[in-house]
Amino acid sequence: MLRRTILLLALVTIPAASAPERLVGAEPKKTVAILYFDNYTGQSDYDPLGKGISSMMISDLSVVKEIQLVERDRMQDLIKEIDLQHTKYFDSTTSVKVGRMVGAQYVVVGAFASVDPQMRIDTRVVRVETGEVVKSAQVTGDQDKFFDLEKRLSDRLIDGLGLALSPEEQQQLAARQQQNRVDALNTMTAFSRALALYDRQDYEGAVKAMAPAARQAPNSALITVAYEDMKRRAAANLADKAKNKLKSGLGGFFKKPPQF
Repeated sequence: MLRRTILLLALVTIPAASAPERLVGAEPKKTVAILYFDNYTGQSDYDPLGKGISSMMISDLSVVKEIQLVERDRMQDLIKEIDLQHTKYFDSTTSVKVGRMVGAQYVVVGAFASVDPQMRIDTRVVRVETGEVVKSAQVTGDQDKFFDLEKRLSDRLIDGLGLALSPEEQQQLAARQQQNRVDALNTMTAFSRALALYDRQDYEGAVKAMAPAARQAPNSALITVAYEDMKRRAAANLADKAKNKLKSGLGGFFKKPPQF
């Protein structure tokens, strides 16, 4: 699935996060869930953007060995329930509830406000056991320098989790961020809309929505891998529809009474 594919982009440069052997005496990993970011712009067109920001951060932070990220698959049913209740992810009560149900020690929640021409993103790192907000951060910058905003945000969240990355780990994180790089907000928005359609199993719509993002950021691994997966799913879906249509037509043909 696409959500799993996005998370496993770590395979491009390092072994899977769940596979490494743990050294005796090593600190246990911190289990972290990154929820979708809330839209506080007042413009519903930007609602899917919170999903895209979350997906990019999951992919970027998957190279940090001290973190065990909760896959979006495990949170999806809960997220659907939250959406139906129109509850904000940024709400501490909601974040703690989700964190407990997926077994996370920490939950990252966020919200974005103004987007033109400056974009502001607020985040919190919540300790699930106590409900305490252990780190709050805010980044503001040009909406067409989204890469710089997301990079600064990741760095602050790592600090909020109390992690001190080695020079090698810092290089790995920087390399992953560069691989996933998206500069313009409208590119990120197109990617996010495609993700939302994919989650609704509208694969053909997802491919159409992703096409502008793929043209605008052809070197982004995050977008390229997602786009290829969407095209495969769309092709398979169309093939299934054609087979079902053929079976339906043949079934109707054979049920007709013989004509003499």
